[in-house]
Order: sequence, then structure tokens, then C-alpha cells
Amino acid sequence: MCLCWMASLAVLTAAFFILFSSRLCEAASSGGSDMVLKNGVIYTAGSNDTAVEAVAVDKGKIVYAGGAEGVTEFIGAVTAVVDLGGKIALPGFWDTHVHAPGAKLVELYQINLYNCKSLEKAGKIIADYISANPRKEIYYGGGLTLEMFSGEELLRGPRKERLDEICPDRPVIITFIDLHGCWMNSRAFEAFGIGSDTRRPAGGVIEIDPQTGSPWGTLKESAMELVEFEEFSAEQRIKAFKSFQKMMNSYGYVGVMAIDAPFESLGALRERGELTLRVAGSAVLDPRKDIAEQFGLLKKNREKYNCDLIKAGVAKIFVDGVVEHGTAFLREPYRLGGLGFDGRGVFLWDKSELAKAFAMANNEGFQLHVHSIGDAATGNVLDALEEARKVTGDGDFRNTITHLQLVSEGDYARFRRLGVIANVQPYWAFKMPFTWENIDLPKLGERAERQHPIGSFFKAGVTVAASSDYPVTIEPDPMCAVETAVTRDIDNQAYCDIFGTGNCGGDKYVLDKNESVSVAQILKAFTIDGAYSTFNERITGSIEVGKDADIVILDNDLFKIEPKLIDTVKVCKTILKGEIVYDIEI
Repeated sequence: MCLCWMASLAVLTAAFFILFSSRLCEAASSGGSDMVLKNGVIYTAGSNDTAVEAVAVDKGKIVYAGGAEGVTEFIGAVTAVVDLGGKIALPGFWDTHVHAPGAKLVELYQINLYNCKSLEKAGKIIADYISANPRKEIYYGGGLTLEMFSGEELLRGPRKERLDEICPDRPVIITFIDLHGCWMNSRAFEAFGIGSDTRRPAGGVIEIDPQTGSPWGTLKESAMELVEFEEFSAEQRIKAFKSFQKMMNSYGYVGVMAIDAPFESLGALRERGELTLRVAGSAVLDPRKDIAEQFGLLKKNREKYNCDLIKAGVAKIFVDGVVEHGTAFLREPYRLGGLGFDGRGVFLWDKSELAKAFAMANNEGFQLHVHSIGDAATGNVLDALEEARKVTGDGDFRNTITHLQLVSEGDYARFRRLGVIANVQPYWAFKMPFTWENIDLPKLGERAERQHPIGSFFKAGVTVAASSDYPVTIEPDPMCAVETAVTRDIDNQAYCDIFGTGNCGGDKYVLDKNESVSVAQILKAFTIDGAYSTFNERITGSIEVGKDADIVILDNDLFKIEPKLIDTVKVCKTILKGEIVYDIEI
């Protein structure tokens, strides 16, 4: 059987070589290829980690990657020649954990508190929206951050009375930026029949005022299911996704792994020829519902929407919450504000049921993408994956754990042994001033210094994919992520502006320099290994002959620029399958 498989592979490999040799000759002899990039540095992110001088593209495929002289035979009368002028080109970027369309629905149709860090400003935004939309029965919004609050409201979230002052007569529901909780006024609690004696869903939190015994003002985790959130029309969703993909293309992205992907919108855009991103889509599994039934729905999505730009083969699973709300599951109790198991947070699954779900997913051909923030949560996930292996055996599952804010030292080796991909958000790998002083240190103590490891995964030989978790990261600019992964600090004005710190610099915001990585390492996490994590590495992720021409051109060389200036580098062009989907003048 093995010999037959190897023989088949040899035949396929030979056929592939013949096909692209033929295409190369065709492009060279028929008056040129469709596009040529030359006169720059082209980092391939290939197996040899090399750079070339020129690339030729024909019919959406890379047909040449090599020296400047060799590309001349691919230039004909109709060839679009892109003179890089010494700039750098790279494989197009992958954001392998993103909420699509993310904040775009809020920006277009709801109360938008993204980038709002002042309580006074938030109040005005809410009041202005209500005034402009007087006929709405319920007001929804998003982007709420704890940065505008203090004291007990940092632990429980904001009080409902703050919203009552703005809107006393109709329900208002505003989701936190982390998507793990929502803020509501009294009318919202009344409208959905939520009181101090309301039975909360497993893993959910209804914050209660210790003085009055009534709801405080926030729901967290699965308790958010007690309310109904706004439904959007198909065209509204399509409009929002188009805005999202325009933003992502402008940052150099050619592909994303979308959490709870809007498959209908994606299918409609693909039919219209308007989809300019590759999308690996996930659907979320609920531990309180029949698992087999949920896999049935996943299968239907996989059958219906799989095509060249869309893949529907990922099962997303949440196993804990977030540190901000005291719901991430830790090995040791929170110092302050911890909920659930002995003040250690919440674990949302029974471990044996989790192992069964993992085994079922992999046996059904689905990849796992697991939200795990706390060190205890990640340990439990690895335990469950080991247990699942007894049923599934070894396989190319490419199961992924994402976020990984705290990781136990002994678990890095388990990632490699089990072939688990570490999906990290480098954007957060520094001491965010407000969060560090008001949440991380008070809640975690000295453990806060060990947050957001990246280097340890590389040292352990683990495959690393990088992502933004947009809109939790408001600006999913991969240049900011590359800079932070390398420097582990906030020593640049762009970040200072985003996080409202004023002037900054020095070592004040450095987070565990030992976890820093090289530019090449983090770029691979955004390119070839990002593609690998979505089973797309055979067609994209590196600049190699035979692959799709998914390329980004930057205005400065990431390997030569001062690391603390990487965030100033801008995207000039983004190319998907040989077509320019974002363009500014070079």
C-alpha cells in the first residue's frame, strides 16, 4: 500500500513538473508573461529561506523566480512590468485568527465605541446614535473597553446605571471589544427577563451588585446567550465583509482564517467575482448541544462552500474565557477578580467530552481551532488531544490552539510531540500601559511577566502561525505585529498613539525580552506557516514556481530597517492569484 502511494505521488510530481515546465515555456515563447516584478528584493519564504531578484507571473501562477537576467525572456509586449525600485516583495500575508467582518458591522450599523477610551466621549457617541435613530426598539453597539473605567467596574464591568442616565426607556446592549461580555442598561435586563435569580448557562456570569442583589450591568461568556443580538440582512453582511476585505488587502493580507465565518456572504461574493481574500472558515461547537448534530451542519458547509478561495473545514472550540473578566482558566487562582473554580476562572467543557469531540472532529476530517487563554486550559486541551489520539491514531490534523496568553513550561514540548500549531497574536506581546497596570498585574501578579510567549514555541520546534484576532486588535497591521514580536516593546509613537500613552520609550513597556523572535521567524508565521495552518501551503504562502501569485510589496526592507521602525513600513501593492487587489503608486 505504501509503495502504491509512493508510486502515485511520483506520478503526480512528474505531472506537476511537466505542467509547469510547459507553462514556463509557453509564457517565455508567446510574447511574455502577464506580469513581471523586478529590480528589488523578493523574499521567498521557501524551504531555503532565500531571496530572488525577479518574479514572472502568468495566468495567476508564478512561472519564474530567480535572477534579474533570467526574467527578461518573460517580458513581452503585453507584460505588466512592476519596477520595485529596490523595494521588497514577500508572499502575501495570512491572518489565521480573525473575526470577519469584525467591527465593520458595528461601524456601519451600530453604536461604535472602537478606539473610544473616554467615558465622556462614549456617553456622547451613545447619545448621538440614539438621537439619530429614534425609531429603534433596541440599541446595539460594540467596541467597549475597560480603559474608561476604574475601581470595582474594572472587575465587574460598568454599571447599568451609567447607561440608564443616557437611555432610560429602551434597551441598550454594547459588546466588549474582547467579545466575551456585554454591558446593558436596566431596560435591557427587564426586556430579556434577567434578574438576580435568573439561571445562567454553564460557564456564564451574570454580575450581581453585592449591595442591592440586582444585576450589576454586565453579562459574561455564555450568559450573553440570555439576550438576542441584532440580525443583519444578507446585503448588510456582504457590504460589511467587502469593507473588511478592503481593509485586509490594504495591510497585505491574501488569506484569513475566519472565526464563525459568514459562509453565505462569502459564497455570494465568490459568485459575483468580488472575493479578494482566501478564507478558511470555522464554525463554533457548543458543548451544551449535541456534538454529532453540530458536525452534520459543519459537513453541509464543507460540501456547499468549498472552492478555490473558500474552505469550510475548521471546528472552533472555546474552552475558557479571558483574563480581563477573570474567566481564563489558570493553574493558580487570580490575585484579584477570579471567577469559577476556586477563583481560577472557568473551563467550559467536561474533559472526557472534550476528548470525544476532538476525536470525532479529526475522524470526520475537520481541523480543530481551540481558544485557550489560561495555562490550565491549555494543559487540559493537550490532555484531551492526547486522549483523542488513542481513537484517531496519528494523522495530518494540524490542530491549532490559539491565544496562549499563559503557557506552562512543560507544555511546549507537548505541542511539538502532538503536532499542534501554536497560533499567537504578537500585537499583544508588550506591557499595554493601562491593561498592565490595572488588569494584568493586579489579577496575575508575577505571572503577568510571562504572558504571550512566542520565542519559547520556536525554541521547542513548534509550528507557529500568527494572527490579529481583529477586532480585538483594532488595527490588524502585520507590521505592528512583526515589530512587537521582535522588540517586545512599545518604543514607537504609532503604538503610543493607539494606546494613549503619550511619549514612550526605553524599557518601561518591554515584556520578557527572552520571548523575542527574528524578523524571518515571525514573517514565516504570517506567510508559509500561516498557509500551512489552513492546508493552503501547496498553493500559496511562499514565492515559488508553480504556486499562485499571492504577493505583497512593501515600501521598505524589513530585514534592514531598524526594528523599532518596522511599524512605519507601508504596503504598496497586494496581489492575489496574479491580480492586484490593493495598489498605491510605487
